Amino acid sequence: MSDESSALREELRKRNSEFRKLEGEHHRLELELNELIRRKMMTPQEALHKKQVQVEKLHMKDRIEAMLRRHRERHPTGS
Repeated sequence: MSDESSALREELRKRNSEFRKLEGEHHRLELELNELIRRKMMTPQEALHKKQVQVEKLHMKDRIEAMLRRHRERHPTGS
């Protein structure tokens, strides 16, 4: 992640509660997914849940990236 990207994320964390919420949810899903991946054996239900978590985590990432992109478009020279 570039310094510019890190600064932008930090700015959005400070100013945008939705961004903070999305990042928090993405982090929670990442932890849950890591827990599921560590399991040596999974029931079919657990495997399905793992797929659902992966999809939801990707959806959160897409929303975060869309917010970053919109912010860059509205503020092309920085903040």
